[in-house]
Amino acid sequence: MEATTPTFSFESTTVKPDDARFAEDNKLYIEFYRAPFMHAGKSVQEGRAIYEERDCIRIHVPGDKLSVIDRPLDEIDRVRFADRYAKWKAGQAEVVTGTPLTALPGMNPAKVEEYKFFKIVTVEQLAGVPDAVGQKFMGFTQDKQRAKAFMEVAAGNAPIEKLQTEIDAERNARLEAAATLEQVQAELAALKSVVGKRAKQAEAADA
Repeated sequence: MEATTPTFSFESTTVKPDDARFAEDNKLYIEFYRAPFMHAGKSVQEGRAIYEERDCIRIHVPGDKLSVIDRPLDEIDRVRFADRYAKWKAGQAEVVTGTPLTALPGMNPAKVEEYKFFKIVTVEQLAGVPDAVGQKFMGFTQDKQRAKAFMEVAAGNAPIEKLQTEIDAERNARLEAAATLEQVQAELAALKSVVGKRAKQAEAADA
């Protein structure tokens, strides 16, 4: 790496995790890494080049190899990509949020690998790739249409699935309650039987 001190600047502002400016961040492919940077002050003090490693980030726009932001991590990045950064710091690989392309009908392993090379790894990312960028892929238009249709169907099924989950939960609760009631009734019956036997034994003893 060239022995120069890179200069980066970013707006010093308060950023919230739900900032509207970053609503599409889940469609980005993020990579974290560490790289050495020359520390100017320490280098002058020591009379030799002193480097320090810093956390860096690469922000890829899925489908566009030319749209890559590569720079040291800043506080805004730590807020925008907090979950993914925390997982990377914990030693995990990049965790992509979304539905894997393998779940999309008509997507074969070769296509999955081709899209992966361009950092398109989820159905959501594929559906959001600009048409102008996607022309480099054979069959892109059909793939994107399938991705959009897949998401629309999934969105339409969401309320049904939620309702089904609630119905299942209520049914399980009733079954548990019925099982508990049956157990209580069995215990009461056994108790009555014991009491009856003791009563008879007491009557026989008195006689």
